[in-house]
Amino acid sequence: MTPVRVHIREPYRAYESRIRALHRCPDAPGIALRSGRNLIRTMTIDGPPGESVEVVVKAFAVPARPRGLVYARLRRSKAWRSMVHAEKLLALGIGTPDPVGCIEYEDVGCLRESYYICRYWPPDIDLAALLYRGGSLGKRTDALLEQLARFTCLQHDNGVLHRDYNPGNILVRSRRKRFEFALVDLNRLRFDTVGADDRVSALVRLTTSVDYLRIIGRQYAGLHGVDATDFCRKLERALARFLARRRTMNRVKSWLRHEG
Repeated sequence: MTPVRVHIREPYRAYESRIRALHRCPDAPGIALRSGRNLIRTMTIDGPPGESVEVVVKAFAVPARPRGLVYARLRRSKAWRSMVHAEKLLALGIGTPDPVGCIEYEDVGCLRESYYICRYWPPDIDLAALLYRGGSLGKRTDALLEQLARFTCLQHDNGVLHRDYNPGNILVRSRRKRFEFALVDLNRLRFDTVGADDRVSALVRLTTSVDYLRIIGRQYAGLHGVDATDFCRKLERALARFLARRRTMNRVKSWLRHEG
């Protein structure tokens, strides 16, 4: 296949010839970070002699023909949206891995393959282990939760809503007394005014721990200018509903697997 749309940001134009060959991504050397519907892997891309850049390549699932036609003619691809959204986040001062570009391939007028490429941003803290599996950073736990609340409020106050806001889509690095955060899975972003219900819904996806949610909620409420006690009550009620729905869905899925 021949790429029909190649968008490489200015700092990375010297790597364009290698990026154009990314339809061989599944067989390219590198480390797979995630496989399944979408393939995510790190790899090193060579540029001018003696220069290279370590990137993450996200290969989106090949859409079915009708949807592929929509992406080719009527709607921007997930790879394109990821790149543009990354540029918007950085302009707002919201952390995300530096976007390199995107590339799209068509076949018979339908989008078939698409890739989003960004700089590799290795985290050194497993946020899911902390927020979903009861982990701890000792005395630094509260500081991380409060700074995560700031990172989240910064997004919402700037009209950024991640529609799958969970610890797996937030990368974290420890930097002495502070933490750095980077948002990923960017095709899921919405740019619009973020209302009160959306703010609550986003926060309850962060953790299954009521204690951790209270710390996040108190900090967020102070930044947002609302009553902390009332806000935390709303979060706790929303978390209870969210976890109840999850348990119901898990039971249904288990029943369907058993019946199958």
